[in-house]
Amino acid sequence: MKLFLVSLCLFAVASAAPSESSDKLAAIRALPALEHEEVHDEAGQYALRYVTAEGTVVSERGRLVPSHDGTGYVLVTEGEVSYVSDDGKTYVTKYSAGLDGTKVEGSHLPTPVEVPASP
Repeated sequence: MKLFLVSLCLFAVASAAPSESSDKLAAIRALPALEHEEVHDEAGQYALRYVTAEGTVVSERGRLVPSHDGTGYVLVTEGEVSYVSDDGKTYVTKYSAGLDGTKVEGSHLPTPVEVPASP
């Protein structure tokens, strides 16, 4: 029984030890962005894009559109995140938020996610 417990503990320690590939990945993730562009205007509209050393690409823009009742403006946000997962596959998530609520979609998500707009 003691041998079994000692073997189980050794296996747990060996399994929990970081692998060389995870060490490399952690080092890459700690690097600063390779590309970073960001533009803002005085009204609050913006566009941004950045690329990380591990291949993650983020792009987003926010633009003002007239509200439904015409009394003001609403900031509509649209964007996309693309990254390579630990399994080696590239995942892309697209999203938007504005007058018609929030929408998120990606081939890795079970169904398109929609959040209704606030009243």
